[in-house]
Amino acid sequence: MSNDNTGTFLNFTLRELAQGTATELKPFIEGIFENLLNQKAEDDDKPMSFQEACDWLNISRATMSDLIKRGEIPYKSLNPDNPKAKKFFLKSDLREWLKKNKVKTIQELKAGTYGKSSS
Repeated sequence: MSNDNTGTFLNFTLRELAQGTATELKPFIEGIFENLLNQKAEDDDKPMSFQEACDWLNISRATMSDLIKRGEIPYKSLNPDNPKAKKFFLKSDLREWLKKNKVKTIQELKAGTYGKSSS
């Protein structure tokens, strides 16, 4: 065996073995990644009940009701004209609402960099 790190494995060099493995794994990994993205998209678009939305936000039903009455939380309704009609919520909407209502840190206020990336 030589000391130049070009050992063979079943008549393949380490480089050939690595390239062959990478070539075979790439479509497999891409498939898994695509599956995860599709599951996330489906999860974000799956309507949640009032209680599920409260649980996801970790807030009480009373707090959620107040936010809805003030028009702060986006929702879908089967009967928009009836305020007591069943309401549905999307995780994507709730996530966006959370981002918009983020409180600035002292460092962000002092630096004037809130919402900006530092370059």
